[in-house]
Amino acid sequence: MTTIQPAAVPAAATGRATSTQNLVTVGLGWWLMIGIFVDGWAHNNLGESLETFFTPWHALFYSGFAAVAGWTLWLTWQGMKSGRRGVAAFPDGYWPAALGVPVFALGGVGDLLWHTIFGIEVGIEALLSPTHLMLFAGSVLILSAPLNASWRMLTPRRAPAGVVWPALMAVTAILCFTSFMQMYLWGFLRAPQGLGYVQLRAELGGTLLTALILAAPVLLLLRRFRLPFGAVTVMYTLNTLLMTLMLVPGTWREPVLMLACGLILDVLLLWLDPSPRRPAAFRAFAFLLPLLVWVPYLALNVWLGLSNLSLELWLGVAVMAGLGGLALSVLVLPPALPPESA
Repeated sequence: MTTIQPAAVPAAATGRATSTQNLVTVGLGWWLMIGIFVDGWAHNNLGESLETFFTPWHALFYSGFAAVAGWTLWLTWQGMKSGRRGVAAFPDGYWPAALGVPVFALGGVGDLLWHTIFGIEVGIEALLSPTHLMLFAGSVLILSAPLNASWRMLTPRRAPAGVVWPALMAVTAILCFTSFMQMYLWGFLRAPQGLGYVQLRAELGGTLLTALILAAPVLLLLRRFRLPFGAVTVMYTLNTLLMTLMLVPGTWREPVLMLACGLILDVLLLWLDPSPRRPAAFRAFAFLLPLLVWVPYLALNVWLGLSNLSLELWLGVAVMAGLGGLALSVLVLPPALPPESA
């Protein structure tokens, strides 16, 4: 007897983006993100010579926005042709992009008006101006769409590479955006010196904040996916490379160190296999994740004479970073509630 195979259903008709479509969204989002880092490099290295809104680096990231916005709208048009309307016309999980595209567009128009009226910001003002915060929010929302779509795919935790890698690269881009916006407190490129109580508090606070920012996306992904070997290495190395090229171009010590730390953490992932079904392993990995980054980084800086922290301080702050990762794990993977609490 001949078996009749059901016809393939187009992705637009199912309401879900394909893995390839998610990867395209991520790739265009990286175009936007790298453009913003190039603009950050210009602000950090050219400073007051920036006198106009119309610069090559602005053109780079605004063209990236135009590309990812156009692609997202094309996906929405395909959904509309299949009969879906409103936000439902976006692929399943893409509702953040439905919000992020207009937020970024409004931020861009506002940025042009702001620069025209108030001039070009320098230093921390360039990060915290209201229009730049809108651009940041819009960018993160857009990159959240392929992550959300991959998260919602009907796949097991050990999902195919075509599902995991778009989510991983989307999270990496979001990590890079977040690192960019915290560059004035970024602790991985500035070894704490301990010169004065107030300065020491600020430097150690920046270290702990950076540790939490780096740990959070890894733990979030582990909540949903079993990460392939190399995932942490790719995430941490790309993020550190972009931050280094923007803030201290020509320095390779930190990217190489983070490459080595990432490989160690990927081996640890294979060994512990942390997952929601193995909460003890999840908690242990969450503690070791920041610890195995900050112990070698701080120890290396002390050994090279780039930091004068005492053993108690640099080892203590590394342990504090590990405890922060452990605390994050409780938020990402909270203990189960008893049935009576429902």
